[in-house]
Amino acid sequence: MNRILFISLFTLIFSLRGISQHAALDFSLVKELTGKFEKFNVDELDCIYALSTSGQLKKYSSNFDSIAVFNDIRRYGNLNTIHIQNPLRALLFFKDFNAIVAVDRLMQVIQKVDLRRINLFQLSTIAPSYDNMIWIYDEQVSKIKKIGLDGKIAFESVDLRMVFNEKISPFKMFEHQGALYLVDHENGIYIFDYYGGFKFKIHYPGIIDCQSLGNLLIGRNKDQIWMMKEGDLSPISISIPKQILEASQFYLASKMAYTLKDGAIAIYTYNLKH
Repeated sequence: MNRILFISLFTLIFSLRGISQHAALDFSLVKELTGKFEKFNVDELDCIYALSTSGQLKKYSSNFDSIAVFNDIRRYGNLNTIHIQNPLRALLFFKDFNAIVAVDRLMQVIQKVDLRRINLFQLSTIAPSYDNMIWIYDEQVSKIKKIGLDGKIAFESVDLRMVFNEKISPFKMFEHQGALYLVDHENGIYIFDYYGGFKFKIHYPGIIDCQSLGNLLIGRNKDQIWMMKEGDLSPISISIPKQILEASQFYLASKMAYTLKDGAIAIYTYNLKH
């Protein structure tokens, strides 16, 4: 990670507080991987995991050199999400098949978890946990749970229907700065501690995606992205070019930005304007 660039991004963004609540990012295309891809994710080593429309999951280096291939996707149904917070172990979530498959850095299967065997039939999302377990959201009973790769349930929260008036239906879950974040399209972002205790909510209806970058929380809607520093609930609005905003996927790393648009994966450098 380019630590100097990373710190500079933080400094530039939050030095704007006394001037404006808005900024803009400029992007310069570096390279593009053409093809027919459905989704992708990027690990801490800048390796790209890309799922093709033909059902092949391929791992690429930052130079788009092929490193490894996982050809067994269709065996489990549609691949819902790719989780690679740990570059040595990726988690593949097959929502329709109620299965999680863990693969190593060479895309060899380490473990398979058949969620139906532990009576989990309606999961909306999963996420890796800091202790090498797996967070899940059981929509059938409105509970956050944590399981191991052996399928054993290590923790479950109270029924969240007793906590909130609205129904939570998160499409994404991730850990950030010692907390667990659940992202819901209609309601926004719900933040919990590692014991399932509710901390607070960021009301942000219409959110398309959300990610963490260092101590920044980065959200995206149809018009812009925003950035929020840990402990500061006043977001900075960031304008981005239309061709970036229209991408079906957008991921901001410390050095590069990645998009998926019209089946192609593109890598950009970026600079902050204010």
